[in-house]
Amino acid sequence: MKIGSVELPSPFAVAPMAGMTDTAFRRLVKHHGGCGLVVTEMVSSEGLVRGIDRTLEYAEYTEEERPVSIQIFGGDPETMAAAAQIVEGMGGDIVDVNMGCPVPKIAKHNAGCSLMREPEHAARVVAAMANAVSIPVTVKMRAGWTEEHRNAPALARMVQDAGAAAVTIHGRTAQQSYSGFADWDLVSRVARDLTIPVLGSGDCIEPEQIVDRLGSGVAGVLVGLASFASAPWCLLSAAVGRPVGVRSIRPVLACIVALVALVSVGGWILRLLFSAA
Repeated sequence: MKIGSVELPSPFAVAPMAGMTDTAFRRLVKHHGGCGLVVTEMVSSEGLVRGIDRTLEYAEYTEEERPVSIQIFGGDPETMAAAAQIVEGMGGDIVDVNMGCPVPKIAKHNAGCSLMREPEHAARVVAAMANAVSIPVTVKMRAGWTEEHRNAPALARMVQDAGAAAVTIHGRTAQQSYSGFADWDLVSRVARDLTIPVLGSGDCIEPEQIVDRLGSGVAGVLVGLASFASAPWCLLSAAVGRPVGVRSIRPVLACIVALVALVSVGGWILRLLFSAA
């Protein structure tokens, strides 16, 4: 598939995850194959424009990660356009707009999924960016802000008209956060309606599920926590059509949960002992 002028070797991509998809992880996944695109952790547009060192580090990548998309967040069209120019100057292949983060500390600043509450403004952000750079501008959004406002189909058309080269839809609302289930019927509807590539995201746990989602009409699939828990075999297994490495990530997830629980209980016991002493 192609996003603008960027050719992706596979329709499977690693979704941006704060605190997880750093350059080391992205290189690990790309090294083992099956991944057509990696996306950085979300990067503050304000931080980029101000030249804050810590922010610039989030946008760093290596040549072996290409093609690489650098995801930025913010709500001011001029600042987002300036940040997109910085991304282009850094050599990024694609600049992605975060319209999917439901975390309050992001949403309260008119960024992340909060942009979905103001579709016209969101479209202006994309238009400003698309007019400022020559690399593809893409958007990652959710189904909507709440169950009552599932406006992804309408907003996706608006950002397409504003110049977006591709759209990713996570099938949950911001209200759901990561609970419940992703609405892939809505994702499929958006894919049928748009002329640009539409990628889907949500509830892709096993390699077989990732492959099945391609049958829903999307051009590609972004994989989040599954790629992290079973890296790097999940995307490779989906790409080659057979299990590679770990057969199923569910035992891996179970081990992670058990380890977290053990550490939590151990810390609680230590605190209890020291407080008693």
